[in-house]
Amino acid sequence: MRRRLFLALVPAVAAALLLPALPAQARTAEQDKNLLAGLVRTHVEKRAGALATATADLAARVERFCAAPDTAGLGGARAGYGAAMDAWAGVQHLRPGPLLLEMRSDRIAFWPERRNIVARQVEQMLAARDPKALEPDAFAKQSAAVQGLTAVERLLFGDGVTAASFGGEAGGHRCAVTLAVARNVAKLGAEVRDGWAALGPQLVAGAATPVGASAKEAVDNLYASLVTALQVVVDQKLLIPLGESPADAKPALAESARAGRSLKNIEINLAAMRAMVLGEDGGPGFAALLPDNAEGAAARKAAAKAFDDAAAAVKAVPAPLDKAVADPKQRKAVEAAFRAAKGIQTVLVQKLPPLIGVTLGFNELDGD
Repeated sequence: MRRRLFLALVPAVAAALLLPALPAQARTAEQDKNLLAGLVRTHVEKRAGALATATADLAARVERFCAAPDTAGLGGARAGYGAAMDAWAGVQHLRPGPLLLEMRSDRIAFWPERRNIVARQVEQMLAARDPKALEPDAFAKQSAAVQGLTAVERLLFGDGVTAASFGGEAGGHRCAVTLAVARNVAKLGAEVRDGWAALGPQLVAGAATPVGASAKEAVDNLYASLVTALQVVVDQKLLIPLGESPADAKPALAESARAGRSLKNIEINLAAMRAMVLGEDGGPGFAALLPDNAEGAAARKAAAKAFDDAAAAVKAVPAPLDKAVADPKQRKAVEAAFRAAKGIQTVLVQKLPPLIGVTLGFNELDGD
């Protein structure tokens, strides 16, 4: 029975790749440049700026907390982590460009975490008590597992962690490690912001950039990154914690489970993707490339409905996600959210590409 349920829940993305590809309509260079100009102005730069601001605030909060550790200060540092994660969830779909350069994506948030590597390496750093390893240049060369928000979560939300955990000699080193990580994340956030600010004019001009060799390739790569980011939500953020049954659920593998924000991450991910498809703040999304006819209007409507249905389904999951997946009654809502997110995949992988002139290849859908 549980195997049948699992198979019903897991129509693999690879199946979509076996479908015959529909011919994609041609796009003009002007269309691509206009779309990129609008996306950079109203979507990309705003979100990259929010990441830089939130990560800088996290570093400032941790610094204040470490100057005089108390319960209020720990709460402030945790709130700073939450705001930084909000901003990170809002840019995760913007994979080409600054996030991929210098492995910034993994360094900002090393997740999924395999073999408990973040915990092990954080503990090793805490045990080593080596102040030289925490200097900015040296820290930036450490393993990606200890450089970002996943490590901050371990340090601030670990089992039994209280304000007292940051007091005394050992606690002082814990504070120093936390501050080194937070400052590193802030530096990476600023680099992402500045990287996109520099790339914007080049993209609009159709020049070769790390996003693509031309405006057309940049548009194609950004769309492919959107599809990959959605696959991460479906396969890693929802399916892996679900497992095959309540007994087989893997709650510890949910993203940000210690901070209790697994569902919030997914909500923000989906909202950001929706904005990139349908537009935000008066700017265009990929739907601006749809033909101005009944078929284009129907595709736009289908995309909006798929995103809205998924957002409602995720919101209906009883929080936290790591508890819901292991509860026979509550996990039904998680399964519904999974199916709704798969509904977005159907639109993004099958319905929109031929209408907007994007061809998706296997590597683009292969995920992380």
